[in-house]
Amino acid sequence: MVRFAAAGLAVTLAASACSIGGSSGGGDDDSLTYVSTGAPFQDYQAEAWQKPFTAETGVKFRNDGPVEEAKIKTMVEAGKVTWDVVDTTPAAAVQYCGKYVEKLDFSVIDKSKFPAGTVGDCGVPNFFYSTIFMFNKQKYGANAPTKAADFFDLKKYPGKRIVPPEISVGLLEFALLADGVPKDKLYPLDLDRAFKKLDTIKKVTTFAKTYGQMQQMMVDKQFDMGLMLNARAYQGLKAGAPFGAVWDSTIVNWNVLVVPKGSPHKENAMKFIASASGDEQSAKLAELASVLPINESVQPKFDQYQQQLNAYAPGHKQSIVRADADWWGKNFDRVTERYTAWLSG
Repeated sequence: MVRFAAAGLAVTLAASACSIGGSSGGGDDDSLTYVSTGAPFQDYQAEAWQKPFTAETGVKFRNDGPVEEAKIKTMVEAGKVTWDVVDTTPAAAVQYCGKYVEKLDFSVIDKSKFPAGTVGDCGVPNFFYSTIFMFNKQKYGANAPTKAADFFDLKKYPGKRIVPPEISVGLLEFALLADGVPKDKLYPLDLDRAFKKLDTIKKVTTFAKTYGQMQQMMVDKQFDMGLMLNARAYQGLKAGAPFGAVWDSTIVNWNVLVVPKGSPHKENAMKFIASASGDEQSAKLAELASVLPINESVQPKFDQYQQQLNAYAPGHKQSIVRADADWWGKNFDRVTERYTAWLSG
């Protein structure tokens, strides 16, 4: 499953009444057990979402992790659900909808907060993140790349490439866009065509094991072009990496909040998801974690590096291609199996 790569950022915030990695018990009616990726990203979520909700309602939080979709299934089947709200992937929400995670109460949660095509019956976005084509400005000088196809042009743009450790954050989509597939004709993904395109750069490409590896290699200038998640690219730029972005095709993905089936505090869980979707809360998380807010009209107070990587900025928005969560939910397993075989082949 896609796992957002904010973990490993430098700043850790105090979580007040929220103790990361704390008890996973159900607790009293005035508490919620929230499950995410751990510090520091979960601390950002506590600061941006949980503190305001506690101040407004008195509901306190127990924080647990890591996120394991299989554990949701095990809890539900055993009738011993102790998690209330989980930060997970759209694919998991699609696969588990109605059976292992609750259908959301849209009389409480405002659907209009979210971009069209991103809301499912069982999950709504809690933040967006982008996969951006980054290049070493020192390497290419005045001959800077300008379009997705340049990533695959080894004659005009020789050099080492790097791509993310997860197939579902935009690699296949980017390959197809670079090969001339129109943005509105991208799905269903033509896997044969995508892998054929990837074949052309396989020998010069590092298929990263972790996002931390990508960030460090960017800082150390160990690749010339990369498909970087915006939070990791941000850390690289802050550390002085001489990289620029190509705003031709930018794949935007998101995580979702779900409520496990049989949550002991379902009503408050729905209210919390509604609260976390507020403009102020969304902007705060975007600022702390270098992600994108759930509503494009929200304008976080980004610093100079975050703004350089802001896919919602007026000069960048035309490049956005949103992933198809339903397609990935139905095809994740077979695509992962094929990708694994292709990497080892």
